[in-house]
Amino acid sequence: MRKEEISYDPIELDVQLWKRFKAGDPDAMGLLAQIHYRALYNYATRFSCDPDLIRDAIQELYLDLWERRTFLSETAFVKSYLLKALRHRLIKETLKLKKFHEPEPAFFDEDDTDPSIEANIIDNENLRHQQGRLKQIISLLSKRQQEIIYLRFYQNLSNEEIANIMGLGRQSVANLLYRTLKEIKQFWVPAEFFWLLIISFVAS
Repeated sequence: MRKEEISYDPIELDVQLWKRFKAGDPDAMGLLAQIHYRALYNYATRFSCDPDLIRDAIQELYLDLWERRTFLSETAFVKSYLLKALRHRLIKETLKLKKFHEPEPAFFDEDDTDPSIEANIIDNENLRHQQGRLKQIISLLSKRQQEIIYLRFYQNLSNEEIANIMGLGRQSVANLLYRTLKEIKQFWVPAEFFWLLIISFVAS
């Protein structure tokens, strides 16, 4: 099979790899697994503290997708598709094993994403202090609010993708984000950070 030219745009690359994966290209599946492993693993820690269970769930997810590849639909949101599939698998497995736990208060670990994401959100001379302050404020939110902030601002997913992952309507996601941002402002965050969140929210 002739492989199409690889795109350097992350979303377009995902779409190309997904098409190749569905067509039976094992290399494409390997690349998808490599690209999204860290995001999947970090997200999975919100539902289980068992690293072996998490690793097995991710591996089984890809094996299951490979076996069902000819029946999978096309998608422009590969990352959110994988996150949603893993979320369902983990909730099912952890409940079955009675190992399900609520995410720890420190919902955002240091290794969640490249530090430049937070640096772009909070960019001033007190960056380290502001990051710690932000984590403290987020830890006061409900678990669902923490999850939606994580998906929106740490995984850069759209409201539509979040709705798909969390099983909510798009308007419900918008409402929850709005209420969450208002709570964050009430707890106190630097004004420039709050308005960056609002701008990103409105533009989604």
